[in-house]
Amino acid sequence: MPRILTLFALLISGSALAADTERGKQVYTANCMACHGTQGNGQGPAAMALTPKPSDFTQAAFWDGRSDEALANSVKTGKPGTSMAPFPQLTEKDMASLVDYLKTFNSES
Repeated sequence: MPRILTLFALLISGSALAADTERGKQVYTANCMACHGTQGNGQGPAAMALTPKPSDFTQAAFWDGRSDEALANSVKTGKPGTSMAPFPQLTEKDMASLVDYLKTFNSES
């Protein structure tokens, strides 16, 4: 019986994770894709007009030493000296989902 409950708990948490990543994709599409692109490579339709260019989430160097908290902070407060606008209106749950989705672009994870 305990094994069945453990398996059930793992299945539920797996679907919750999938749902969070799907929500993160929705948040990304609505707020980030124009600059960072559908592939997260910094080549969205608005990117050609931006200097400096948007971050490329597919590059290992982008992820080197970067924590979830640092990602969330960059999204929430923006990045001075760049076109990265702040998104303080995102809920804590949407921010966590977005960070989870951004990590799907990291080829080393």
